[in-house]
Amino acid sequence: MPEITRIEKTFTYDLPDAYLYQTNKLKKTGQWTYYGPDKMWIFVDNTTKKIISRFHYTDADNGADVPTPIGQTKILVDANDNPLLASIIHNEVDYGSLPQTVEELPDGNTYGHPDPQVPDHTYELSEIVFDFDKQEFVKPYPWKQPHVSWNDLKAWRNRQLALSDAKIRTCRPEDIPAWEEYRQKLRDLPTLMGDVDPWKVIFPDAPDAILPQPPIGG
Repeated sequence: MPEITRIEKTFTYDLPDAYLYQTNKLKKTGQWTYYGPDKMWIFVDNTTKKIISRFHYTDADNGADVPTPIGQTKILVDANDNPLLASIIHNEVDYGSLPQTVEELPDGNTYGHPDPQVPDHTYELSEIVFDFDKQEFVKPYPWKQPHVSWNDLKAWRNRQLALSDAKIRTCRPEDIPAWEEYRQKLRDLPTLMGDVDPWKVIFPDAPDAILPQPPIGG
């Protein structure tokens, strides 16, 4: 098996004004150290010109010789020249071991993430475009997109209210107060948490833990 040349490269990169925001008005930057293979090969869609996924090949995979699927172009990413993109694609760091910023929320929960936020949670890899004429990736890279909105949360809240309404009509009388408390928390959520970024919101637990949590977080 071919050997991989591994490198360690520290660099500075732009950060959004806050996690998952789409602006850099505050001109914030972070510092990150890339650990990993010096070269990797990824694929770009020929029509959209966007990176297809984080999946990549290294020298150990004979990446230079791996066949390219129809409709795609194989691109070499040299981590010495572009450690930021290499870090978005390849990670060997336990994010839980990094310094964290923790925010206390109005409902008593907390929300945290690495500080500074890590490259692959800063930029949206699948939206990065390759310029075939210049043979380079277009900068600045697009910011990481929010994965949930307040409209999503309100729709989920309304569904939970409907499900719990059906539940409360069939539960034991002694369980009704717990369900009413839960339903009130759902009704209060937009007011209590309305000024909070939606991806930070944690829904209250249903009394019997049967009703599902929304697929959010991160």
